[in-house]
Amino acid sequence: MNHPFGKEEDASQKQLFRFFCECLRRGEWELAQACVPQLHEAQGDIPKRVEDILQALVMCPDLLRCGQDINPQRLAWVWLLVLEKWLAQEKRLLPAVSRRKLEFLLLSEDLPGDIPENILKELYETLAQGTVGPVPDGNQRRESWTPRLSSEAISVLWDFLRQTPQPAQALLELLLGEDDGAGLCHQSLQNALVDLIRKALQTLQGPDSGPPGVVNAIYGALRTLHCPAEPLGPELRLLCEELLEACRTEGSPLQEEQVLGCLLHKAGRGLVSLYGHTYAEKVTEKLPRATTSGKVSPDHLDPEQAMLALFSNPDPAQAWKVAYFYCLSNSKHFLEQVLVTALTLLKEEDFPSLSCLLDREFRPLSRLLVLLGWTHCQSLESAKKLLQTLHRTQDQGCDELLRDACDGLWAHLEVLEWCVQQSRCCKSLLNLPGQVSTVSVQYSRLFVPGNSRKHLLIASHHLC
Repeated sequence: MNHPFGKEEDASQKQLFRFFCECLRRGEWELAQACVPQLHEAQGDIPKRVEDILQALVMCPDLLRCGQDINPQRLAWVWLLVLEKWLAQEKRLLPAVSRRKLEFLLLSEDLPGDIPENILKELYETLAQGTVGPVPDGNQRRESWTPRLSSEAISVLWDFLRQTPQPAQALLELLLGEDDGAGLCHQSLQNALVDLIRKALQTLQGPDSGPPGVVNAIYGALRTLHCPAEPLGPELRLLCEELLEACRTEGSPLQEEQVLGCLLHKAGRGLVSLYGHTYAEKVTEKLPRATTSGKVSPDHLDPEQAMLALFSNPDPAQAWKVAYFYCLSNSKHFLEQVLVTALTLLKEEDFPSLSCLLDREFRPLSRLLVLLGWTHCQSLESAKKLLQTLHRTQDQGCDELLRDACDGLWAHLEVLEWCVQQSRCCKSLLNLPGQVSTVSVQYSRLFVPGNSRKHLLIASHHLC
């Protein structure tokens, strides 16, 4: 083929475009896709014509020539991905309605074949609606313009969850929209799902396990629920209470691990927190109202007493689960809460409870707590008990830096104890009630890890 002099590039681009169109007519989809990147860089109106063709391939899949191994919907999905990549190079986005409609057509292949035609049409029309203009302000105005599914359609969706959980779950996620809760019929559909889950939980309370597939329907619906950004409504709180009660009922087919697994998705983190808050409230209501030292707590457990009671549970798995939910509901890190609890017990000189708290998984924190709580010791006796409880009885293979620091404190304590025994002056001061607090403060200054034995002897000399 002859090309005009100086216009070889334009001629080759036009020839490539004709070859692209011929590949589409013959159904040679791989060759056609290979032409797209170069056509995007072409001059003139070729990129616009190619984009129009790609839009048509996505919007009219039934007109495509398909083989036996691929249907029009799947082929349209391939071209949708090509079109999205094309628009991304120009920093543009494909209209969400185009993707939703095609996703529904793909999902419909895996749905049961006995679906009424009017229900399929209603679902398709709901997904085909796009938002026009800005979103109105306020929840009531939002509900006035968003489409609502009929009760018959919602009932059919629930039956889908019982029969084919995975395709039905994907369809519900498509209807509910993105994780921000801005779906086409988000609020009305979510409220309907919450009501259906609560009704299904009631059917599990009887002697039988309810209709077939109801447990799978509950799990599938929980995986699709979104936690709104605004304050949680009472219906979600009631749902968490009823889920907790159903999981704790003996012989219930619901498993708490699976329920939590269904809630552990990006849009359901708030529901996990709400479930944890409900769980912590129910469990802490049954905790003993007194610590191991016999000190009666108020009507509501404070965080320190709650953590001590939780980790006094002989079942480690149960203790960790309750502690996790308790800290999650209080927005605190469990490790921080354990340290605060241990320091509180140390200030109260409740060493038996402190030893119980640090008896298992938190044993490596023992020497760290010695350093954190050293200045809270009010006497030689309390300092000695602290070291005996958290240092002398611990494994020698722990952190060497902390172990050496505690060994230094123990050596300082022995020197100070020897000075007190040898000094009549210090003994007489300790017998004076008015000087006890002053001497305790001066003793606490001696319990500094950086003090050398020389400084300790000088300070004890001044005490005398």
